[in-house]
Amino acid sequence: MKGTNGMNSFNRMNRMNGTHTFRIPRRRPAAAVALASAALVAALLPSLGQPPDTSPRSGSAPRTATCRDGTGAAACSLYGPAAGLGNGTIRAYSAYEGGKPEELGISLTASALTGLPTSPTDGKHCFDADADGSRDPVHECVGGHSRELALPAAPPASTGPALPFQWALFNWNPYGHNPHGRYDVPHFDVHFYLVPQQVRAGIRTGSCALLIACDQLAAAAKPVPDAYLPAGYPASSPQTAEGAMGAHLDSRPPTTGTLSGQTLIYGAYAGELVFIEPMLTKAFLERQRTAAGHRTCEPVPQPAAWRTPGWYPTRYCTAYRPDQGDYTVSLTDFVPSAGVRPLVAAGR
Repeated sequence: MKGTNGMNSFNRMNRMNGTHTFRIPRRRPAAAVALASAALVAALLPSLGQPPDTSPRSGSAPRTATCRDGTGAAACSLYGPAAGLGNGTIRAYSAYEGGKPEELGISLTASALTGLPTSPTDGKHCFDADADGSRDPVHECVGGHSRELALPAAPPASTGPALPFQWALFNWNPYGHNPHGRYDVPHFDVHFYLVPQQVRAGIRTGSCALLIACDQLAAAAKPVPDAYLPAGYPASSPQTAEGAMGAHLDSRPPTTGTLSGQTLIYGAYAGELVFIEPMLTKAFLERQRTAAGHRTCEPVPQPAAWRTPGWYPTRYCTAYRPDQGDYTVSLTDFVPSAGVRPLVAAGR
């Protein structure tokens, strides 16, 4: 979601039918039309396979043994490649027991929370919305500071359906983002994607909503069918459609106020759920270091059915592991789903 400086001049809050609508300054009007079906079909390619990195880095060691051939029913962990963040590193990891997934998450070394970037954005996803020949990092960029993370492959002894998640996107927002008064505090967005990276890359920046291309706004705002809509979430949210992301479905009531802990966002595009996103403030993550139990978990609201077969999480957790000196943000308590059918194109 959009990184900002938290200034009132950046976004104005309006109420429309009981929801918040946010406008980008100097926005150019444009007609919104649905994305062509062929474009999304072409984007839904198999995820690129990447070998796991099982060696611990920067003081963060696996909590359990590394998953290898012959692991059997033992508890084990796998780690993906590390990426730099602040003065430390982050990487995706998974934990299995009895061949079944127990946890899928992001590990941050304690030092990763120091020396974090203070500029509003890394400039990866910007758009000259007012056509003045320059791109304002506050008003015309989205995503804060991001890291794309490969997920470790399932261990040889895994059983049942596979995890449906294909990669992860980690965003650091030093000043927060829209909506004003709700998420404009320093926080992390942790996206676990259900679709390949090519799908996200195909959602372009532009001058509509939260800097999404105007000809893709209708696809981003297409409602998720009731059968596949998680309990308590809106079917669509065009005002939160963002370039390089899609629409953000938020279950928090408008009167909830500024985020002070963690919450769960679903991402949607072309009527499909495309990611599950734990969102948490930097202060909340740091509090886990001194909190009793060092872990806070909350439910993951479920739809009546999932489109594709796989293991789906029923809780998400934020934690600190004293023995390893790292923080984690994870999906847990997986249950299997037989699925209904694979993802399909918009305009079906």
